[in-house]
Amino acid sequence: MKHLFARSALLATLALNIGFAPLMAHAEDAVPTDEQLATNVKNALDADPELKALDLHVVSKKQEVTIDGKMTDDQQMFKAGVIAEKVPGVKFVINNMNM
Repeated sequence: MKHLFARSALLATLALNIGFAPLMAHAEDAVPTDEQLATNVKNALDADPELKALDLHVVSKKQEVTIDGKMTDDQQMFKAGVIAEKVPGVKFVINNMNM
């Protein structure tokens, strides 16, 4: 009886995992909305203390992200672009930062 219960529990677990696998794979491939993408990029930029101090403005349209704001040196512009490009879902970055 114990073996039958263990086997049933194992089969149920496998069935659940197989049933949810396509949903989980689909969730990973899901494209964020423009609002979510802009928020994700803003959060990534704000994770850098130097860039957070600049209070950059981020918008997204069709997975193209635009960064606006003032910088004190060119390295900040470069850093912001590199960080934004690494955010999942970003296809292109338009960096309008200026001095």
